[in-house]
Amino acid sequence: MKRIHVIIAVGVVAFLVGALVSPMLGWGGPEGSAAASEATIDLPAAVARAWFPPIDDYENGGGALDDEQFTELMAALDAAMSAEETAADFAGEASYHLANFGRRLAVPRITEPQQEEIAAFLTVLGERHPDHRQLIDRQKSVLTPLYSPKSTDDIPVFSRRVDLLLSDSELYADGDFEDGQVDRILATLRAILGAPEVSDRFAAEAESHLRHAGMLLQFGRLSPEQLARVLAYIDEVAAAHPGAADLIANTRYVIENLTPGRVAPNITGTDTDGELFSLEDYRGKVVALVFSGHWCGPCRVEYPFQRAMVSLYEDMSEDAVLLSVNSDPVLDTIQAVKVRESLDYRTWWDGHGEVSTEGPIATAWHVAAWPTIYILDEEGVIRFVNKRGADMIATVDGLLKEKRWAALEASMLAPAGDGAGEGK
Repeated sequence: MKRIHVIIAVGVVAFLVGALVSPMLGWGGPEGSAAASEATIDLPAAVARAWFPPIDDYENGGGALDDEQFTELMAALDAAMSAEETAADFAGEASYHLANFGRRLAVPRITEPQQEEIAAFLTVLGERHPDHRQLIDRQKSVLTPLYSPKSTDDIPVFSRRVDLLLSDSELYADGDFEDGQVDRILATLRAILGAPEVSDRFAAEAESHLRHAGMLLQFGRLSPEQLARVLAYIDEVAAAHPGAADLIANTRYVIENLTPGRVAPNITGTDTDGELFSLEDYRGKVVALVFSGHWCGPCRVEYPFQRAMVSLYEDMSEDAVLLSVNSDPVLDTIQAVKVRESLDYRTWWDGHGEVSTEGPIATAWHVAAWPTIYILDEEGVIRFVNKRGADMIATVDGLLKEKRWAALEASMLAPAGDGAGEGK
């Protein structure tokens, strides 16, 4: 009865959380999966071609922008916003053009006459495209701080505006990846990394795209042949961009070691009571491994499901276990939270250093989003990544059933009376 009550309670909570919280947190996960028949990628024209002078031309150390350069930049903006491709899909193309224009104003100091000319251009643009005036006004407000005296010479990263990997529902696998999906993932990544705004500043721009590729490949299982193809492409990228060796190596590590089908790297560290323990200590059990932090809103949403899992399997502790890696900067925080929230499972405290989310464990596992959840089978093999809420419990339950069936089959295949009654 206890098991039934827990499952019903978790189901109700899952529905309420999904209905009320997910839209606010942007959790709209992929729905379904289909293999792409052809790996043909059409980037937005604003991304696929170079429309503006090289961005390096505008890194002048914060000095006033030269009038000749400014005139050239405004002419490029006018040509981009007047292009046939922009007219055909203004909402899809204009935001990229305006972002690339603004990126070139990040470092130089913009004079008052130049500010006035930009404002006048955007006003006229809004009159020409009244249906998109909100988009244009939003870009105008973003550009305004760039006119101010600069506190930094950093150029905004354009890559964060282009998400063609995680936003494509056809690229997600439901189980094993199909060859067509892998073809399309590699073709999409190749197209994005070859786009001028990315390739011209590869070390600064490519990181988010490579990270997205790694995250996407954690949603399904690659065959050995598919894995070899993906890693061969990553090696090709590394050879072409030796200056970005570290970030490319990070992506390669995630794909090779932290995707379903790979044995999880071991973790050794101290728990919230200061006791040393290792992930390998739990071989033989199904493990839900949660990277979390009380500072993280979506992480806190997971607490009811974590309590439910602990309650559900408290009589099956030899079969399943919940473990977590905590990233709160102060140990006292997670110690108090575990008591207050009844989070009765073992936790590594990893909130060391200036940035608590860059503790040694999270860094070794290349955690870029919180929470991140890995489900391991009894052999320590990663089977699923980021099964949240009630899905986490259902996934663990599925692996336990799989384990029991395997044990039953093994017992049925064993010779009758094997070892029984010996010496009697």
